[in-house]
Amino acid sequence: MSHSPRQRFLDYVRQVPGARPVVSPFLPDPNVIRACLQTLSLPSTDDPVQNEVRLARALDYEPMFMVDCMGQIMRWQKDPSHSDTHWDGWAIETPRGPWRRRTSRQYGDWGDESGFAVQSEADHEMLALVCAQVSQHEAEIRQYYRDWRQRVGEDGVIVIGHPHVSSLAYQIGQQNLVYHYMDYPEAYRRSEEALFEAAVYVFQIAMEEGIDFMSESTYALEMVSPQFIDAEDLPYITRLADWTHAHDGLFWYHNCGMTRWMFVTGRMSAFRADVLETVAPPPEGDNDLAESRRALIASTCSKGNISLRTLRDGTVEQVVAETRAMVEATRGWAHIHSTADAVLPNTPPENLIAFVRTARELAQ
Repeated sequence: MSHSPRQRFLDYVRQVPGARPVVSPFLPDPNVIRACLQTLSLPSTDDPVQNEVRLARALDYEPMFMVDCMGQIMRWQKDPSHSDTHWDGWAIETPRGPWRRRTSRQYGDWGDESGFAVQSEADHEMLALVCAQVSQHEAEIRQYYRDWRQRVGEDGVIVIGHPHVSSLAYQIGQQNLVYHYMDYPEAYRRSEEALFEAAVYVFQIAMEEGIDFMSESTYALEMVSPQFIDAEDLPYITRLADWTHAHDGLFWYHNCGMTRWMFVTGRMSAFRADVLETVAPPPEGDNDLAESRRALIASTCSKGNISLRTLRDGTVEQVVAETRAMVEATRGWAHIHSTADAVLPNTPPENLIAFVRTARELAQ
């Protein structure tokens, strides 16, 4: 009797002898999934999970789904009293009163530096207070992960979203991150420690409710310096990985940027992730897949790395050629055949189908 998609995925990551190689596109856009089903003359529904399960069965791949982590800690609620025509107000209640932020309706969450919650040194104290009260929400957190496990069942694996400890759970803007790290080092470290403790609290619940992989992601060299990676990213990635392994879990690391330096210097191997994605190629990253895969310890299963631009803008023939090159570059190594990040909107269904079918045919 054949194993379920979930079990096949887990067996391959654990490098069980005889486990079949995994093909698993990373978070395909729901509209692309629907278009693929239509191209294959298959029905679709309003449920994106069941749509992908149906497509995965038709194309014989192992889907993965990613669920929230940061939002289980940073439980922002709309605050109409501090909203207007230009700004949406948000608040989290703490023992010291509400912690507030506002986001631009014109530019969105990432479009205006002033929309991030951490703006001053005092905001680090508020962030720590929010992290300290995560246990008050155990019932909601547990139900959230339980519902996801029931929703996916054995039809795929589930990866918890990244807590982003060293970038303060994205509560600080990319420019202010550098300033605060340099100007308020003690406050910055307290925020990281608070987030780490909150993250492993959430991890524990997620594991108990059947989530398959704990995870983390960090910026790459297009965003931060090698010094920051060594001083902040690697220690926290390692601690999260060690915590996960000590609790008999599997650890997943995501980085879709300029990471070649991290591979060839052994930094990617140092925290011994069970799955490491996406070994991003140009233009998304700077990796040569064969070089980076060989620089990574054999016990880590790599994942990637079809260019999203090739997948969206290339021809079927180009997609097939790049898929063939990916399979050849990783032959003999534990590697999940996937994409350089989440499959983009407007990716032609013919291209995604060609990628999956080619990878499945060749990855034996």
